[in-house]
Amino acid sequence: MLKIDNITIAYKDVPTVVDFSLDMAPGQIVSLVGESGSGKTTVIRAVLGLLAGGGKVTKGDILFHGTSLLKNTPEQWRKLRGSEISMIFQDSGAMMNPTRKIGSVFTEYLQTHEKISKKDAWAKGEEMLGKMRLPSPDNIMHSYPFQLSGGMRQRVGIAMGMTYQPKLLLADEPTSALDVTTQAQIVRQMMELREDYGTGIIVVTHNLGVAAYMSDYVVVMKDGHIEDQGDRDHILHHSENAYTRRLLSAVPSMGGESYV
Repeated sequence: MLKIDNITIAYKDVPTVVDFSLDMAPGQIVSLVGESGSGKTTVIRAVLGLLAGGGKVTKGDILFHGTSLLKNTPEQWRKLRGSEISMIFQDSGAMMNPTRKIGSVFTEYLQTHEKISKKDAWAKGEEMLGKMRLPSPDNIMHSYPFQLSGGMRQRVGIAMGMTYQPKLLLADEPTSALDVTTQAQIVRQMMELREDYGTGIIVVTHNLGVAAYMSDYVVVMKDGHIEDQGDRDHILHHSENAYTRRLLSAVPSMGGESYV
């Protein structure tokens, strides 16, 4: 489904990600883990053509169902984003205009992607919020982002991202701003997306517990390079990479038992 072929990403001719490759199957869940500044978010932003500050892919290619994404025109990107490939952010509420209610943003989003009346778009928005198990979807549609909890804002972001059942969901630290209980709820809901829609997911996370729980495949990044990679069992139990072992040893244990 997604093939990232030996890409290098640079900002102002300074490489920040070097020789990154990933071959991802439909419905697979992949975690990118590593310390801050290792290039995890840069990789997924490159997949969606959202590199900021003049960033660009200077080598390699990114193929989605065999078609190069690097050759997309602005119109092709507009059709692809939110339909075939969606993204949720660390705090979805922070990505919304604080002066506009959720319903206004959601209906505009829907009307951008399809010919639909405002009334029908509103109803579709409520339906998607309900699917994300948000209570009183109508009240949420009439709320401003700051009136919702962090977990509710994340569910709104997931609801918008999943409206058109994308084949690929990119999640940038989707649980880091949430309390532990809400983190668990969001992780379970993201895994249900694969079960319900066959959605492939790339998750950027610092939390090895999240990666261990939900991933089929784990890529460990350090200083813009792939330091280690493999299926979940290999990374958690059989990797001989020193950096990976240090990351795993930093995860707190309880009663002498590790939960990754």
